[in-house]
Amino acid sequence: MRFNKHMIDLLREIRRRVPSHQKPAIKLANPELISELYDAFEQSRDSICKVLIREFIEQNRSLDDPLYDVNASGKMVFDQLQKTNKNKDDRPKRVYRGQIIEA
Repeated sequence: MRFNKHMIDLLREIRRRVPSHQKPAIKLANPELISELYDAFEQSRDSICKVLIREFIEQNRSLDDPLYDVNASGKMVFDQLQKTNKNKDDRPKRVYRGQIIEA
Protein backbone atom coordinates (compact mmCIF):
# COMPACT_ATOMS: atom_id res chain seq x y z
CA MET A 1 0.00 0.00 0.00
CA ARG A 2 1.22 3.45 -0.86
CA PHE A 3 0.50 6.57 1.13
CA ASN A 4 1.62 10.08 0.42
CA LYS A 5 2.24 12.68 3.12
CA HIS A 6 -1.14 14.32 2.63
CA MET A 7 -2.94 10.99 3.15
CA ILE A 8 -0.97 10.30 6.33
CA ASP A 9 -1.86 13.74 7.69
CA LEU A 10 -5.52 13.19 6.79
CA LEU A 11 -5.55 9.82 8.54
CA ARG A 12 -4.02 11.33 11.68
CA GLU A 13 -6.74 13.98 11.77
CA ILE A 14 -9.49 11.43 11.06
CA ARG A 15 -8.21 9.20 13.85
CA ARG A 16 -8.22 12.16 16.21
CA ARG A 17 -11.85 12.99 15.37
CA VAL A 18 -13.50 9.55 15.36
CA PRO A 19 -15.00 8.09 18.57
CA SER A 20 -12.67 6.09 20.79
CA HIS A 21 -14.23 2.71 19.93
CA GLN A 22 -13.30 3.19 16.24
CA LYS A 23 -9.71 4.37 16.79
CA PRO A 24 -8.04 0.92 17.04
CA ALA A 25 -9.29 -0.04 13.56
CA ILE A 26 -8.11 3.16 11.83
CA LYS A 27 -4.40 2.55 11.36
CA LEU A 28 -2.07 2.62 8.38
CA ALA A 29 -1.22 -1.05 8.93
CA ASN A 30 -4.85 -2.20 8.78
CA PRO A 31 -5.58 -3.93 5.44
CA GLU A 32 -9.30 -3.17 5.85
CA LEU A 33 -8.68 0.54 6.38
CA ILE A 34 -11.01 1.77 3.63
CA SER A 35 -13.82 -0.47 4.86
CA GLU A 36 -13.38 0.93 8.37
CA LEU A 37 -13.41 4.46 6.99
CA TYR A 38 -16.71 3.79 5.23
CA ASP A 39 -18.16 2.58 8.52
CA ALA A 40 -16.82 5.67 10.30
CA PHE A 41 -18.29 7.86 7.55
CA GLU A 42 -21.73 6.31 7.94
CA GLN A 43 -21.71 6.57 11.75
CA SER A 44 -20.13 10.00 12.07
CA ARG A 45 -22.11 13.10 12.94
CA ASP A 46 -19.08 15.37 12.62
CA SER A 47 -19.18 17.12 9.25
CA ILE A 48 -15.45 17.88 9.33
CA CYS A 49 -14.67 14.22 9.90
CA LYS A 50 -16.87 13.28 6.94
CA VAL A 51 -15.06 15.77 4.71
CA LEU A 52 -11.69 14.40 5.81
CA ILE A 53 -12.76 10.81 5.12
CA ARG A 54 -14.13 11.82 1.72
CA GLU A 55 -10.85 13.54 0.85
CA PHE A 56 -8.80 10.53 2.01
CA ILE A 57 -10.83 8.18 -0.19
CA GLU A 58 -10.53 10.51 -3.18
CA GLN A 59 -6.75 10.61 -2.65
CA ASN A 60 -6.79 6.81 -2.51
CA ARG A 61 -8.65 6.64 -5.81
CA SER A 62 -6.16 9.00 -7.47
CA LEU A 63 -3.27 6.58 -6.81
CA ASP A 64 -2.36 4.06 -9.49
CA ASP A 65 -3.09 1.09 -7.24
CA PRO A 66 -6.00 1.89 -4.90
CA LEU A 67 -6.09 0.26 -1.50
CA TYR A 68 -9.55 -1.16 -1.90
CA ASP A 69 -11.78 -2.03 -4.83
CA VAL A 70 -14.92 -0.19 -3.86
CA ASN A 71 -17.21 -1.77 -6.46
CA ALA A 72 -16.28 -5.33 -5.47
CA SER A 73 -17.24 -4.76 -1.85
CA GLY A 74 -20.65 -5.08 -0.29
CA LYS A 75 -20.45 -1.46 0.84
CA MET A 76 -22.07 1.53 -0.76
CA VAL A 77 -20.08 3.31 -3.44
CA PHE A 78 -18.59 6.58 -2.20
CA ASP A 79 -20.59 8.60 -4.76
CA GLN A 80 -23.77 7.18 -3.24
CA LEU A 81 -22.57 8.23 0.21
CA GLN A 82 -22.15 11.77 -1.05
CA LYS A 83 -25.68 11.80 -2.49
CA THR A 84 -27.28 10.44 0.68
CA ASN A 85 -25.39 12.97 2.77
CA LYS A 86 -26.70 15.86 0.64
CA ASN A 87 -30.29 14.62 0.76
CA LYS A 88 -30.52 14.80 4.54
CA ASP A 89 -32.07 17.81 6.15
CA ASP A 90 -29.08 19.78 7.46
CA ARG A 91 -30.99 22.04 9.83
CA PRO A 92 -30.22 21.32 13.47
CA LYS A 93 -33.01 19.76 15.50
CA ARG A 94 -33.67 19.66 19.20
CA VAL A 95 -35.96 17.44 21.22
CA TYR A 96 -38.04 19.10 23.91
CA ARG A 97 -40.33 16.88 25.99
CA GLY A 98 -40.43 14.27 23.25
CA GLN A 99 -41.25 16.75 20.48
CA ILE A 100 -38.79 17.59 17.69
CA ILE A 101 -38.24 21.33 17.49
CA GLU A 102 -36.47 23.00 14.55
CA ALA A 103 -33.63 25.17 15.85
